[in-house]
Amino acid sequence: MQHTHPAPRPWYREPWPWILFGLPLISVIVGVMFLATAIRTDDGLVTDDYYKKGKAINMELRRDKQAFNMGLSAQLMVGSDQRTLRLITTSKVPLPAVISMRMVHPAQDDFDQQVEMRQAGPNLYQATLPAVPVQANHWYILLEDQAKQWRLQGEWKPAEGQTVSLGHPNLEPAD
Repeated sequence: MQHTHPAPRPWYREPWPWILFGLPLISVIVGVMFLATAIRTDDGLVTDDYYKKGKAINMELRRDKQAFNMGLSAQLMVGSDQRTLRLITTSKVPLPAVISMRMVHPAQDDFDQQVEMRQAGPNLYQATLPAVPVQANHWYILLEDQAKQWRLQGEWKPAEGQTVSLGHPNLEPAD
């Protein structure tokens, strides 16, 4: 009795060659899509000289200690419109009539804003922001004099409230 073997099927009708060729092909296609996305979109680096900025941190801490030595602290109150700002300060020494305030977004430098807070009374400063991006939900607040002799800083998350405490009560006075 003679057995006949069926004719072999062409390779392209077998599933294994397609699986073996398909997986690397899909990986290449996805890689090209990621590359195209990376080229088209900007990563939005906050600063391109981050190394220099990191080295300058010790210089900046001197200003924080100066604010502590002055007995300086502040409460920033943000209005319900998130544009009106009121600042109540305490200090052992007189403060200037104008204080600079920067709102720095941790990831998007185009959200950053700077405003001059003008004295509206004893220990009271006011300002109005041009606009606050709605999608921004975290800010670093930096408050400093025009001569950059002292600095107060804090964080504001709009979802957690409209008041921000600025200052560093845990610093020890500089000698």
